[in-house]
Amino acid sequence: MPEKLINMDISEIKDSNNARLLFLYLYYNNGNNLDIVSNKMLEIGNLEYIQYMLRVFKVKNIDIFIDFILKKSDSPRYLYNVLYDVDYLEDRNRIKLINRIIKLDNDRYTIKAFYYYFNILKKFNDNIFNKAKKLIDKKLNIDFNKDNYLKVLENLIYSEDYKIDYKGFTNNCFKGRNGYIPSLIVCHINSTYASALEHFYNEKTDVSAHYVIRRDGFIKQVVSLDDSSWANGTSLKENSDVYHRFSTIPLIRDTKDNANYFTFSIEHESFDGSLTDKQLESSIKVMKKIIRYLKDKYNYDFIIDRNHIIGHDEVNPIVRTKCPGKLFPYDRIIKELKKEIYDEHR
Repeated sequence: MPEKLINMDISEIKDSNNARLLFLYLYYNNGNNLDIVSNKMLEIGNLEYIQYMLRVFKVKNIDIFIDFILKKSDSPRYLYNVLYDVDYLEDRNRIKLINRIIKLDNDRYTIKAFYYYFNILKKFNDNIFNKAKKLIDKKLNIDFNKDNYLKVLENLIYSEDYKIDYKGFTNNCFKGRNGYIPSLIVCHINSTYASALEHFYNEKTDVSAHYVIRRDGFIKQVVSLDDSSWANGTSLKENSDVYHRFSTIPLIRDTKDNANYFTFSIEHESFDGSLTDKQLESSIKVMKKIIRYLKDKYNYDFIIDRNHIIGHDEVNPIVRTKCPGKLFPYDRIIKELKKEIYDEHR
């Protein structure tokens, strides 16, 4: 499909009335005819592909799209994802989204929206602060003020992390490797350790990673290295948004099988891809363990570079654009990993 979309006639795309096709046309034609496609997207009104378009392309009429989203969606999760995904939003639109999330009375996404706005974006708005204070003072009985608001929000976001504990490995995995020697390490982020494990040990979610690394450096192994976790799934079907030919990694693009079979996954607790010093140390420690495992089990020498230590956004670029995010320290990890492995073999 990617090859078919390049330089495809815009009139044919418009006449299809297919939001997915419109988005993919933009994606594989570097945003050509963005104004025409964005107007058609509004006409079709598919919220999923509107979100995909807004987070990848800077549309001129963003205010119209935000107002359309606010009118059509009553999902706090969707609204939060738009707030989180669309980097170029002006503050007035961020505030509109946060106010709508507050009105929907979902504490989880309201607190996440406050944390993202104040702590990650480092923005401040008196109206949003006062609403946060009202909610937190009343519902959570916490004195929320301008001296402690950043710390209070951080504690609220991460308060469950140290309470979460699951024994053993999850059942959310494929047993074995389907004949492959895994050769890629895929880096991911999840907003909190608690939410990652809740999903990975819930057999209804069909998702997992080999490891989760908390902000304090604590390492939790979720899936055996002998088995295939469910974090990097790709499909052979062209109508899937995780179609393997969409990947930017040649090995994944050219292998007609699910990428879970030949990858390892490491989930990091982070909103924006930045890691604490302890997380960085733990991530390198986990990767060293994987490299030794590959040598011991398969006599395979893992290649330490950016073609083999990759991000989820390179596996599934259509559905994942901020995992693990622009701030993820690939270069530092690779540099330290090469040094440590080299020192071990001197």
